[in-house]
Amino acid sequence: MRVIAAVFCFLVAAAAAVFYYAPGAVMNRLPSPDAIDIGTNVSRHLERREARFNDIVEGTEKRVDWAGEPGERTAWSVVYLHGFSASSEEIRPVPELVAAALGANLFYTRFQGHGRDAEDMAAGSTAGWGRDVAEAIAVAERIGDRVLVISTSTGATLAAIAAADPVTMGRIDAHVMISPNFGLRNRAAQMLTWPFARQWVPLLAGRTRGFEPMNELHARYWTETYPTVATIPMQAAVVRARALDLSAAEAPLLVIYSEEDEVVSPAAIRAETAEWGGPVTMMEIPPGEGIDPMNHVLAGDILSPAATAVVVARILDWMGSI
Repeated sequence: MRVIAAVFCFLVAAAAAVFYYAPGAVMNRLPSPDAIDIGTNVSRHLERREARFNDIVEGTEKRVDWAGEPGERTAWSVVYLHGFSASSEEIRPVPELVAAALGANLFYTRFQGHGRDAEDMAAGSTAGWGRDVAEAIAVAERIGDRVLVISTSTGATLAAIAAADPVTMGRIDAHVMISPNFGLRNRAAQMLTWPFARQWVPLLAGRTRGFEPMNELHARYWTETYPTVATIPMQAAVVRARALDLSAAEAPLLVIYSEEDEVVSPAAIRAETAEWGGPVTMMEIPPGEGIDPMNHVLAGDILSPAATAVVVARILDWMGSI
């Protein structure tokens, strides 16, 4: 009996040690934008990259909206980084209205795994998203003299990483972050980066997660049901952003958020942006009619049409002051 007990204790201790020391999901440094070969024709590069897939939702492809003739640089370039499970259409027409007012070329990215079939969301990885961010910076520098990045939710997580990562630091001139994800409201998300999460998370939380679309366009341009494991790189990106020294981020930052956000933590937004090295301006969007009921996607005709005009005006006013 003592032998059995000793063996049992040994096995428990060994399992605990393996779990404790085994690595969880992590996000490493971003690749250098200089290592991204976009060739001489930006649009052709993007078309070639996207042609690898035959299931991209029409209208969500990586693309440049040129202010003038294709290939002509502008004083500013605008980049839009969308949130988790979303796409380039997330807060439209905000990016194009801002770009038009600035006379800027506009680049929409599409993060790995997004804008495709539901199961493809599981193909998303921190390495893939990191490459997408590096590519976005490379494209932005090719099409404009200065770079403004507008980002939402987990897109803003990745934008913050780009602002503070030594590889990309200083290559973005201004940031607008809408509901930046520096931590989800649901604290259980922290477990997503625990060891072997890909094996046990589906057992605890179910194989898939999803939401009820609020309208037809919400259903079309978001992935409404996706594998639960697709959320693991999202949390790894949050951990990476919070581990970086955001005081090294010197570009001006405009944060648009809601204290009633039901998706991400407003307290985490305030805490992390307080560490930002450059000047920070906060804009709060109150709940109301025509605003996303989750108080998360705080602009755009699909979920928050009532805020689109005021958000665009605030961004342009802020841009005039930097």
